[in-house]
Amino acid sequence: MPDGKALFVVIVRKSSPGGQVVIEEGFSEGPIKATLHGWLTALVLGLVLLILGAVLGGFLLVQRALKPVDQIIGSAERLSSRNLSERLPVPGTGDELERLSIALNNMIRRLEDAFQQTRRFLADASHELRTPLTMMRAELEAIRDKKSTPADVREVAESGLEEVERLRKIVEGLFALSRLDAGEALERFVAFDLGEVAASTAEQMCLLAQDKEISLECAVEEKVIVEGDRARLKQVTVNLLDNAIKYTAHGGRINVRVAARDHTAVLEVVDNGIGISPEAVPHVFERFFRADKARSRELGGAGLGLSIVKSICTAHGGRVDVESKEGEGSRFTVELPLASNGSRPAA
Repeated sequence: MPDGKALFVVIVRKSSPGGQVVIEEGFSEGPIKATLHGWLTALVLGLVLLILGAVLGGFLLVQRALKPVDQIIGSAERLSSRNLSERLPVPGTGDELERLSIALNNMIRRLEDAFQQTRRFLADASHELRTPLTMMRAELEAIRDKKSTPADVREVAESGLEEVERLRKIVEGLFALSRLDAGEALERFVAFDLGEVAASTAEQMCLLAQDKEISLECAVEEKVIVEGDRARLKQVTVNLLDNAIKYTAHGGRINVRVAARDHTAVLEVVDNGIGISPEAVPHVFERFFRADKARSRELGGAGLGLSIVKSICTAHGGRVDVESKEGEGSRFTVELPLASNGSRPAA
C-alpha cells in the first residue's frame, strides 16, 4: 500500500455458467493488529490485577491468621513479676494455637503461685526475725554495759552487737522489698517538691560525709513536683547517698542534682569514688549482689540498698540507671514522672 502498511488479499476463483469468475478482496492488517494488541493489553492487565489481588488477599489472610499470635506476644511482653495475675488471650480457634495459649496461662499461674509463696516467706521470715534480734541486741547491750563484765567478754559483746545490727539491716531490707513486691509499701501518694526532699536529705547526711572529709554539694531546681510516697522517695535519696559515701575515699566529692527535663523529674547522685567494674554494672540492682564482697562486708553492705531503690522507682512508674568507671566514680540517675499540672505540693 502507498502508506507502507501490509495489505491482506484473498483471491477466490469460481466457475459460473458464463465461465470462470475471479473474486479478489483485500483489507489492511491495522484493524487485526489493533484487536490483537487490545486483547494482549487486557490479558497483561488482568494478569497483573490477578497477581495483586492474590498478594493482597494472602496478606490479609496472613494478618488475620497471625492477629491472635500478635496479641499473645504483646501480652507476654507486658508480663513481669508485678503483674503475673494477668493472662494471655486464648483464641477460640480450636487448634494448636488455642492449646498453646492455655498451656502458657497454666505456666503463668504456677509462676504466680511460686512468686506469692516466696513473697509470703520473705515477709513472714522478716517479721518473725525482728523480735529475737531485738532481744539479742538488748541482752548484748546489757552485757556490754555491765560494770563487772570482763574486758574480753565486753569485746565479744561489741562484736556480737555489730553482727546483730548488720543482720537487722538485712531483715529490714528484706521486709521492705517484700512489701514493695506486694504493692503494700506505698502508704500515701501526695504531690511534693523532689528538690526540697533531696536537699533536706543531703543536709541530714552531711555529718556522715564530714567524717570522711567528703565534699557533699547539692544543686536543685525549685518546684520539681512529683507524686508519690514522700517517705519512700526520701529513702531512695538516703540509700544512694549512703552508697556514695561508703564507696568514696577520704577527701572525695559527691554532687546531688535535681532538675526537670522533658516532663520528667531527674535526681542524680554523682561521686568520684572507687567506681564499679564493667562486669558488675549490669548486676548492681540485683538483690544481694555485691561487686566486691569482701569490701562490701567490711563496710556493712548487704546488697539490698540498690534493690530497694529500684523497687521504689518502679512502684512510682520511674526508673534508675547507673553509669560508672572503675577508679573514677559513679553516676546514679533516677527518673520519675512529673506531677500533673493540677497537683499541689503537700504541706
